[in-house]
Amino acid sequence: MSPLLSIVLPVHGVERFLPQCLASLDGPQDGEVEVIAVDDLSPDGCGALLDAHAARDPRFKVLHLTENQGLGGARIAGMAEVTGRYVWFVDSDDWVPEGTLDALLAELRKEAAAEHPVDVLLTDFVHVYPGGATEPNPWGHVLRGSPLETGCRAVDHPALFQSVMSVWNKVFRWDFLLGLGVEFGRGFYEDISVTYPALLTGRLRYLDRSCYNYRRGRPGAITATASPKHADAFAQYDAIFATLDRPGNDPGPAMRQLVFDRTVRQALTIYDTPGLIPAELRADFFARVAAHFARHRPAGYRFPGGVRGVQYRLAARNSRIAYNELRRGGALPGRLRKALGKR
Repeated sequence: MSPLLSIVLPVHGVERFLPQCLASLDGPQDGEVEVIAVDDLSPDGCGALLDAHAARDPRFKVLHLTENQGLGGARIAGMAEVTGRYVWFVDSDDWVPEGTLDALLAELRKEAAAEHPVDVLLTDFVHVYPGGATEPNPWGHVLRGSPLETGCRAVDHPALFQSVMSVWNKVFRWDFLLGLGVEFGRGFYEDISVTYPALLTGRLRYLDRSCYNYRRGRPGAITATASPKHADAFAQYDAIFATLDRPGNDPGPAMRQLVFDRTVRQALTIYDTPGLIPAELRADFFARVAAHFARHRPAGYRFPGGVRGVQYRLAARNSRIAYNELRRGGALPGRLRKALGKR
């Protein structure tokens, strides 16, 4: 029999954290779970740790890549080996709470037996900071008590898109994911080209149980690294809208505007976060936000109200100096305020 759940685990440069992750995935040995660990040409001892663990645990299969592919490429390599009915993408510097696999399998058994199984099972999670401090899911209030608890589509609960769009707290029905024809991107923000289309087109359910410990704020994490690769986000946005433009995938004007707003907000958050974009690349990054407006702005698009709407208008016009002044709390020139008021 094929396993019920396949876990794809990309691994690179996390020797310090990997043992905790691997130990947390210990669990049922009855064939319901397989773990596909992808050694993405890790420069440390991760490959040896994976081989040693696989020698003890028959559920583990280890792939050793001969070229570094990044998170997206490593996940793609792991997906080629998936045989389960559901797939979960776990990051190897994080770990899952005790009892999580048993709880997830119980939920997936119910879904597998249902007449109309959900396509994406969203789980709750906890942020864990250096030093051990924890924070419950900051967006849990958006999900609890919503139609997602019994199952719905994104259009029935658009507030879903206020929550985290990462892949690690979402378990996908494998046939559904394959049928979407989506692919993880290369570079930074590689998972949103999968999560957005999946959430927009699939049947969803939220499991109000913490199933994931997300290690936040560690040195070397994307959210704390200065790099030109932050501009990779724009390729992922292009992939999202390319998927939505395919016949049968159009989510409708309201949802398309919501998704577009969310991508703009993420791009401007990247730009606004000190230290992420190298100084010499900031003007180019901002210009790419304007190009994103020109390329993907939905027909009939309406800017948000308030200060955020002014920021979006400035970004759409590539008015970086005025945007920076507004961010610093300064007033806009009167001529520009008048021009913006006409748009």
